[in-house]
Amino acid sequence: MNFIVLFYASAENRFYNNKKQTNTMNKLFKFLAALFAASSIAFAGLGVSGFVDASWGDDDSSIDIDEVELRLTLDSEGTVSGAADLSYTPNATDEIDLEQVYLTYDLGNGAALTIGQFESTLGFDAYDADGLIANSGGLDLGLGYDQGIRYSSGALNISLVEEGGEVSGDAYSLEASYGLNLGEGLNAFVGLRTDDASGNDLTNAYVTYETGALTLIAEMYEGEGADEGTQIAAVYSYSDSSAITLRSAEDDGVDSTTIAHATQLADDLALIIDVTDTDGADSTTVVELLYTF
Repeated sequence: MNFIVLFYASAENRFYNNKKQTNTMNKLFKFLAALFAASSIAFAGLGVSGFVDASWGDDDSSIDIDEVELRLTLDSEGTVSGAADLSYTPNATDEIDLEQVYLTYDLGNGAALTIGQFESTLGFDAYDADGLIANSGGLDLGLGYDQGIRYSSGALNISLVEEGGEVSGDAYSLEASYGLNLGEGLNAFVGLRTDDASGNDLTNAYVTYETGALTLIAEMYEGEGADEGTQIAAVYSYSDSSAITLRSAEDDGVDSTTIAHATQLADDLALIIDVTDTDGADSTTVVELLYTF
């Protein structure tokens, strides 16, 4: 397991102009999961992976299963591939959610077209526990999973998605992002999202610098009004199986500091201890066990 996951591949327009086309698009998303399963016999192989995330927190002194996620991928010998993520969060909805389900068509020369429900590319911190550098996330951009169409070519991503993840006439969001390897361990990312109906814009950018066992991260985002945030973090992997993270963040006017220690107990089992101090709230300590498969 890697303790750091970097997303480098992590204006207004209208795609459909009438209600009939919007309903057709919505029906397509609902049936993608069924198409995924029905098409599996035509693919070379079905890959299965996922994680189980459990934690103990001093706020309630209880051990909880935070999330169980199952990821299915279909690898094709041709131009079409697919993926689906099923998530179960016992302490939230107590239901199984379909986080992602999409089909990708390889256009050749490093370009691809994806349709379905997929993650936003904006934000340094991942949306799942196995992609975070600590138990807690740094900045909350208010994004997650979108339904729509994405064109990607190398580190460039352009997505046309339903605003707010809901069908609402022709209200869409346009998202574009680009990651750049500047060499010598330095990488940069910039992304923009604009909402058709509300006119709200969101800008996100971050840089990372890796030298030896040390990785430095600086990120910012800015939205409408006072909605903005920044974070700086350092991750030091002092052995092949252990790393320590220091982070300072200001998210929408709230300051927080985090110190976290991660240890790889086995190839598929990690132990993370996270202590976070947030302004206006008590300091929290979380002990997390993360099993990946």
